Amino acid sequence: MIRRPSISIGLMTSVLLVVVVGGLAALAAHGNRHDIQPPQSQQHESLTNGPARATSRFRNLSLQPEAAKLSKRLGQRFIGSDSDASVTIGEITTGETRIPARVLRKQDERGESVEISVNARSLVWNALHGAKSDGPLTEFDRSLIERLVFDSADAFVLGQLRGASYQVIGKNVRADLGGADNYSGPLWTVVRVSYTGADGAKPENVTRVFYIDSRTGLIDKVISEVGGEEIEAILGGWSTQDGESFPSLVRWSIGGRQVMEFKVINFNRSTGN
Repeated sequence: MIRRPSISIGLMTSVLLVVVVGGLAALAAHGNRHDIQPPQSQQHESLTNGPARATSRFRNLSLQPEAAKLSKRLGQRFIGSDSDASVTIGEITTGETRIPARVLRKQDERGESVEISVNARSLVWNALHGAKSDGPLTEFDRSLIERLVFDSADAFVLGQLRGASYQVIGKNVRADLGGADNYSGPLWTVVRVSYTGADGAKPENVTRVFYIDSRTGLIDKVISEVGGEEIEAILGGWSTQDGESFPSLVRWSIGGRQVMEFKVINFNRSTGN
């Protein structure tokens, strides 16, 4: 179960900070937070009676209503051939370290495979084998793959192809706890996605909570958990390029302290890759 973050940053926060900062330094040498709990009573709405399955013959992206709605908001990359690919060029920053990165996402009937190029290194995730690298797979590698692959709108849409379960746990959820009459902040549809019963390889954090802006229909933030500490990913600066929508900046924080960000410089979609 997703729990509220601690007021102080615990041991896991320190470990993750060391892993992220140390890992990025090694790679370089080699080459709007709100504390809320979604309603847990009357607003529960199950979207599945169990994990939805998609066969290799039929790539069905309409299994989950919330995922289907988001896919239409994002553009054409989910309704073309199952050889569609998207390429994101950007920069990963943590502390004083900045590393150029390229993320290639390829779709297939089981979901997608993701190739992450960071300097001279190659990291890969796919539904069959999970996380891999062109060398020894470090804890930093696993953490980076986990964040870039699963704290994303694309993963929210494509998780249904592998039998991930989706549950709406709140609608029109507000960021404030006081219920002020003049509230003008965001309203969210809150969806819990679980890979517990999914096919193939699973993320290390098998459950994520997505906050979808009820006005724009786009994801504002993603909450996951590591060792009892919440990791919050804020997806901001949503942009549209050649008909495809994507967040231009993603920031990760633990206990309110930012640990990493990914700034997008360019995004494009191609077919037949």
